[in-house]
Amino acid sequence: MSEKPITTWEEHQFWLKILEDHAHFVHDYLSPSEYHWVRAASAYIAAFARLREQLRQIPPDLPTESDAMAALSREIYPFASGYYQLEGQLQQLRICNAINVNLSPTYFNGTLDENQEYLRQLEWYMKGEEPPELPLVELFELWLEDQAGHALLLAGGMDPVEREIIEQARTFADRFSFYLLKNRQMRDYLRFTRPMFPAQQVFAQQVAQTVLAFTQLVMMVIDRYRDDEVLNKLTLRFLEHHLPEACYFLRKLAPYLPEDFALPDCQFSKPYFS
Repeated sequence: MSEKPITTWEEHQFWLKILEDHAHFVHDYLSPSEYHWVRAASAYIAAFARLREQLRQIPPDLPTESDAMAALSREIYPFASGYYQLEGQLQQLRICNAINVNLSPTYFNGTLDENQEYLRQLEWYMKGEEPPELPLVELFELWLEDQAGHALLLAGGMDPVEREIIEQARTFADRFSFYLLKNRQMRDYLRFTRPMFPAQQVFAQQVAQTVLAFTQLVMMVIDRYRDDEVLNKLTLRFLEHHLPEACYFLRKLAPYLPEDFALPDCQFSKPYFS
C-alpha cells in the first residue's frame, strides 16, 4: 500500500460516500410508518449523491488551498452538519423508544463519531488549509470502535445457522474491544513517555494485522452473498461499507508501521465499493 497522504479530493470522495451510505442505512432500517424521517433520510441521500457528482467535476490533483476545493468544502459543510443533527435526533428518539427504527443507540454513536471527524476536517478545508492528522491514539479510538461495531453487526446480521461466521465475527469484535481498552492505557502512558515507544509500535502492527484478517472474513461473506450462498438479514451495501472504512483506517495507519510491513493496495470506490 502506498504511504502517500490521502489528498483532500480523496478525503471528500471517502467521506461523502460514507455519509451517503449512513443515510441509506437510516432509510432502510426505518419503519415506513416513520414517513417524516424516511423523507429526511431520502433528502440527504440525494444531497450527498449530488455533492459527489460535483466533486467528480473537480480535478483530483487540485490543492487544498484552491478556490474550487475550498468552495466545495463550504457547500458540503451544511449538509454534513445537518445530517449530524438528524442522526443525533434519531439517537435521542431511539434511546426513549419513541421511534420505530431497527438501529441501536450505540450504532449511532459510531456514525456520529465518523461524521464529527469529517466536520473537523471541513472546518479547515473551508479555509483552504490542511487539517492536522489525528494522533495515533485518537485514530485508534475512532476506527477501532468502528471495526468492533462492524464485527458485532456482522455477527448479528447472520442467520443463526451461519454459526461459524457468527463465532468468527464475535472473536474479532472481542479483539477490537480489547484493543480499545489497551489503546486507552497507551494514551495514559504518553503523559510521561514519548509517542511511538516500542510497545506502541508493536500494538500498531497488531491492529493492522487484525483489520486485514477481519476484512478477509467480510470479503468472504460478500462473495457468498453475491452468489446467494450465505443466509442473513443484511444488505450488500451494508456489507460492502466495511471495505472503504478499513482501507481508510489502514492508509491512515500506514505511517506508523515499519517500512517492511506489507499492506495491500485498496480503494475508496469501485471495484471494492459500489
